[in-house]
Amino acid sequence: MTYILRFSEVGKDDIAEVGGKGANLGELVGVGLPVPPGFCVTAQAYRDFLAEAGLQQPIREMLADMQPDDLEDVKARSESIQDLIIQSGVPAEIVEGITEAYRELCDELEQPDLPVAVRSSATAEDLPGASFAGQQETYLNVRGVDSLLEHSRLCWASLWSHPAVTYRHEQGFEHEKVYLCIVVQAMIEAEVAGILFTANPVNGNRDEALLNASWGLGEAVVSGLVTPDTISVRRSEGRILDYAVGSKEMAIHYADDGGILEIDTTEDQRRSQALSDPQVLELAAIGGNIEEHYGSPQDIEWALRKGKWYVLQSRPITTLREQADLYNRSMFVEIFPDPLSPAFLSVVPPLFKSMLDFTLEYWGFSLPKDRPAVGVYYNQPYWNQDYIEAAFSSLSPEVRDPLVSAIASPFGRHGAETKRELSLPYVRMALNTLRFMIRFPKQMPGLIAKYRDQVAAVSNMPLEDASDQEIIDAIRELVLDYTSPLLNYDFLMIAVIGRSYEMLGTFLEPSFGARTEELRAKLISGVTGNVTMEGNKRLWDLAMTAKASPEVSRVLRETDEKEIGAALKDLPEAAPFLEQLEAFSREYGHREIRMDILYPTWGEDPAPVYGFVRGYLDADESRSPYVQQERLVKERSELTEEALAGIKQSLVGRYLLSPIFRWLLHQTQLHTRERDTMHFEFTRAFPLFRRFLQELGQRWVKNDWIDEPEDIYFLSLDEMDEVAQSQVPMKDQIREARQELDTNRRRPWPTIIRGEEEIYAQTETAEGDLQGISGSPGVVSGPARVIRGPDEFGKLQRGEILVAPLTNPSWTPLFAIASAVITEVGGILSHGAIVAREYGIPAVMSVPGVTNALSDGQMITVDGNRGVVLVEGVGT
Repeated sequence: MTYILRFSEVGKDDIAEVGGKGANLGELVGVGLPVPPGFCVTAQAYRDFLAEAGLQQPIREMLADMQPDDLEDVKARSESIQDLIIQSGVPAEIVEGITEAYRELCDELEQPDLPVAVRSSATAEDLPGASFAGQQETYLNVRGVDSLLEHSRLCWASLWSHPAVTYRHEQGFEHEKVYLCIVVQAMIEAEVAGILFTANPVNGNRDEALLNASWGLGEAVVSGLVTPDTISVRRSEGRILDYAVGSKEMAIHYADDGGILEIDTTEDQRRSQALSDPQVLELAAIGGNIEEHYGSPQDIEWALRKGKWYVLQSRPITTLREQADLYNRSMFVEIFPDPLSPAFLSVVPPLFKSMLDFTLEYWGFSLPKDRPAVGVYYNQPYWNQDYIEAAFSSLSPEVRDPLVSAIASPFGRHGAETKRELSLPYVRMALNTLRFMIRFPKQMPGLIAKYRDQVAAVSNMPLEDASDQEIIDAIRELVLDYTSPLLNYDFLMIAVIGRSYEMLGTFLEPSFGARTEELRAKLISGVTGNVTMEGNKRLWDLAMTAKASPEVSRVLRETDEKEIGAALKDLPEAAPFLEQLEAFSREYGHREIRMDILYPTWGEDPAPVYGFVRGYLDADESRSPYVQQERLVKERSELTEEALAGIKQSLVGRYLLSPIFRWLLHQTQLHTRERDTMHFEFTRAFPLFRRFLQELGQRWVKNDWIDEPEDIYFLSLDEMDEVAQSQVPMKDQIREARQELDTNRRRPWPTIIRGEEEIYAQTETAEGDLQGISGSPGVVSGPARVIRGPDEFGKLQRGEILVAPLTNPSWTPLFAIASAVITEVGGILSHGAIVAREYGIPAVMSVPGVTNALSDGQMITVDGNRGVVLVEGVGT
């Protein structure tokens, strides 16, 4: 009979002979890892011990009528079985085998009465689905043959502890088919020891190793007797994410006469890291090698002595949950500042998935399968960041991670340096980006013309003759078939602008250093033809026409915005203004107040237009968009020459870099301008989308399927299909949808969602400077005015600093009144930054919680050069 096997004689396939712990240690030895030497007492020894002692039938009888749910009954029976084992003699052959193996181990390490650890190793232990961790006993600092034999019998008995019996029952293991092996391993007088999880068992992140470390033997950590240091490591980057120093109140050491001692640690030990940073990374790398060998995340016990690592055991992490995908709202904060209506929300995920997929495939990447690109939480869309990361998996982490962040949050921070590599996927992406930059400006007019024709064709649909289903199908055709290609190119354009903007910084940094950010922002300002600025010029023209008539000016100043239209119709002097307003509405009436078809457009409700015109009435000529653009064009031209002069200082700069820079600058200016054009064209679908829904709403009120026409906005397109096909009322669903939208309007929205975890943007306080991102250069001091939405536009007074959650095109006219802009979200490529640069006013973006940190009238200084807000006084 084989009762003894050395570690070198076993491997991971020998669990039936030496148990999970013994098999894993043998496997680690076999691949050359630093495992303290030792041997295993096999399962056959346990079986023969039971047979020789005649214990099988008594144990079987004690288990026969046990009540597994009765703790006291389980404890009583398990203690009886343990007593039988402890009191029984061990067969001589087994005693001889253990004695000989132990003496050989003592000779190998040249130490008589070598201290060893005696560990239980069950044949149903350390398996991928069940670890049995802590269910059987471990005995430390066992010295001499007699003590080893005694503790071996105690290990056998521990198979029948009441926790072990209960665990086997819950896991579905038959008691009589689980056997107890014994691992005898040379003890290491560890200076530091602990546990390493090669994947984070808390959040399921496979790329995040989690370590616990404390002074002395690892038993203090394993048994939870101390608060150890806790360290997390990003494995792919070889970087420590966090090192939390634990109190490490005590340490376990060997006692001279066997057993262990608990010794209080010193104050210095409690305050100090148990491992240095290089040691942490070295240990994490060892863990990575072990995981790679086993092919699954591992729970590893380790020790460190005199600079040498020892692996004491390794087992699968059986509690590791499948990591939930990470959903990121950063991009959508600016586009959709409010929760969306169910009708609009039903088209957003497919539109944005199409946008993302188009960009990824254009760059040459394969699309991930079996995971969504967009999630919906709290009536808001969220990117699945893991979807984006999976698409870029062929890139190195150094290139991939910044690129994932830039795609998930394209309006956020953009550094001067661009990560590059010579891999085929990266070179292909770069070439395709270059191809887009060259070709798209020529393609865009045709794309827009085709889209306008498609919208016009759908608008000619005779609604009175169309069925409900035909109208719903027409909405899908309009939005998902015709609008989608336009948005695909829009998103690719945003991604390309981000990369080209970063490259501008790379060219400028060597010559201009700290001025790079200011220069870069001004160089893409004042580009003629920006559709938003052209619209603002038309609003300015309206204001000048109104200003020429005292009566029209009086109505605009004194009348509520909702009543201005009616008041002007009764005013003969208003005819020129109204004629001009009608022309403006034909060209710009499709613009949105909020980015959701729940809300009327400018053409349906011109109240915002009246508000903008009213604001312009008090603006002097220096705030005219015409004057602002002329000034910016001149400044941009001068700065372009200055930038080129700086780049041309070397021969390489003069003959190679400067032509590339000039071309790149032109492309960045062009695409930045056309980003507003694409948004402007996209919203042409809004009035038609709303008209079709209103037609359905009016019909369904008559059929008593809904209570009022506006209820239609609280149904998804799929729910509308159900109504059209089954002719069933949806009143209860609509009430629930209204309540859900109302609730989500009042709650904060997490920026990041991963499974049950939600992460919210940090809120700043107004004590001292507030740090953000430079959006537009310049420095201005003045009183703050907090504007949280379009309903508060009228509060902004000339010269005040606009403080807002974010801005979109409908906010643009406020920039002619404000002296500076601060937003909670956004970056250099966000709408607010672009328009602030066009108006030549400072802007600081991405200051979390600034609308709560500042109050109306509070004196502040906006430093757009550094991206800082200086708080100087207390508001009202």
